[in-house]
Parts: sequence; structure tokens; C-alpha cells
Amino acid sequence: MMENPIAEYLIKQPDHASLLFIKNEEPLLTINAHRHMPLASIYKLVILKTYLEQCEAGTIRPDTQIHIQELKCYLIPWIDPGFKKWYHTVREKNKIKKDRIALREIVQGMLAYSCNAHTDFLLSLVGIANVQEELSVLGMRDHDPIMPISTSVLLFLRDTVKNKTHTPCSLAKEANIAFEALLKGENVEGLDFNLLNHFDYKMQCRWSDTLPKGSVHSYRKLLTHLQNRQRYDKELQKVMHWFGNLKSYKGTSGGMKLGSTPKVFNTVLYATDKQHNTYQLLYFLNNLTVDQKQLVEFASASFNVQILKDPLFVNQLKNEIQHVHIR
Repeated sequence: MMENPIAEYLIKQPDHASLLFIKNEEPLLTINAHRHMPLASIYKLVILKTYLEQCEAGTIRPDTQIHIQELKCYLIPWIDPGFKKWYHTVREKNKIKKDRIALREIVQGMLAYSCNAHTDFLLSLVGIANVQEELSVLGMRDHDPIMPISTSVLLFLRDTVKNKTHTPCSLAKEANIAFEALLKGENVEGLDFNLLNHFDYKMQCRWSDTLPKGSVHSYRKLLTHLQNRQRYDKELQKVMHWFGNLKSYKGTSGGMKLGSTPKVFNTVLYATDKQHNTYQLLYFLNNLTVDQKQLVEFASASFNVQILKDPLFVNQLKNEIQHVHIR
């Protein structure tokens, strides 16, 4: 039996896991690659692509100064632990000038700190419809609709209290309508921050099931796009420094995004080593217990490095999961 908690979960809980590992465009390990899995923050990469396209078109400018208070309008501290860390960092680095900060810093905050306020601000800026269109452009047909985080939480809680259930598609539809209404200054019935008093561990796990879903197979398309684009897109190169450098992975460079809820742990990364070998690793884990979640979070860096650098580890894992139905 393999000692790494992620490898162990892939072997013992294949119905709640998917993985895709590719080296030099050749799939070396595939587990349930087409399985529809909760994405958590992984879908923020689609927002990144939309941002990059609009920068290239000149629709938005990365150096545009955004007032901090405008950003804080999207902040719900209870569900945004990364915001405080990001805010402390940009203040320490003197990135805030006269209460304003460059748009590029907000994008970096969404990626490096997974700030939910930043995500919703960027959705309002680039447009939810344009983000959805990027899914079509990339051919990510199995991807659920994108939704803002703030309104999705409050609507989920409002409706759960009324014993109304949601699928990712139904919640996205209502959350997007509510989001657009709020942006116009309109009221949305029943949205109340006091609802967050109900947002305990059990409720967070139920909310996790209503978030957008997708597959590692689809996200490989987006990773390939970003990996190729990094060669010429200067804005992507600047943003990539924050969420992408793999300095702890000796001899490699690349990009990474994590996604997490109380019972989900997801990772997508791409890397290039000094011999110019290219790698893509994507894995989505769902229905983790509290203890399992802690173990896989702690073990993730080790697992990633072993997959990238140790062919024997990859072969051993492949042999261990022979009983898994591989697509």
C-alpha cells in the first residue's frame, strides 16, 4: 500500500476521485478523467482567461486603479479567509496608493490567495456571460455554469432554510440573476447576512455539492492553453509569478491553482523542467472527511513532486489502481 494520503484516497475511493497526468503530451496516468466533480476555486482559471482576452483586446487595462472600498463591497469575511492575508501583503509591499490598487493586483489576489471578493469583482468587470463564452471557446462542454460566490452562498442558505434544494445549474441561474440585480442597486428578496449564522460545517458541505462541476479532461484544455500562452503573453507572465512559480519544486517552473471546500481538495498544475519536458497534473478529490482533508492538504506538495519526478511512483500508483475503471 502506498503511504501518500492522496495516492491512498485514489486507490481506496475511486468513486470520489479523478486524476490526469500528462508528460510531453502523452497521458501516463488517467483515473475517471471525464467524471463530473465539484471544482471549488479551480473555475477561477476560466475568469483568468477571460481577463487575459479582454486585456489583449484593450477592453480593460491591468494598471487601472481600483478603489479598495469598491473591492470590499464584494467581501463576506466569513467565506473569504484569503482576503485578510492578501490585504496585509499588499499593504506591506506598499501596493495601495491613496486607497487604490492596480487591477492586476486583484487578479493576482484571486489566484494566489483565492480571494472570493476578488473573484466576484472580476466577474462584474469582465461579465459573467463572457466567462461562460470562454467555456464554449475552449470546448469545455461538460462544465456547469459559472456563478458568483457571494450571492450563491446567500441564496443557497435562504432557500435551504425554506427546504428548497438546488443543483449547480439551478443555483447558478438564480445567483447570476441576483448578482446582476445587486450590481444595478436593486434589492433581492431574502438575502440577509444573518443567514451566515447557519453556515456551519454541515451546511458548507451541502453548499459544496451545489458549486460548479467539471472534469479533469476539460480542464486539461484550459491548462494547455495557458501553458502555450505563457510563451508570448506578457500579462500572463506577470500574473503567473503569483500563482504559478513552483520554486519549491527544484528544477521546474510552471503554474498551479488549488481549489478547496470542507470536503473537496483539487489541484491543477503545469510545469516544465530544465530538460524542457512538459507536464500537466490535475486531480479532483471529493467527499473527504475532516481528517482526510487535513492529510491530503499536508501531503499535496510531496505527491505533486513525486508524480512529476519519480516514474517509479507513477508506475506503482498505476498498478495499485488497476481495479479502478479507467476512462
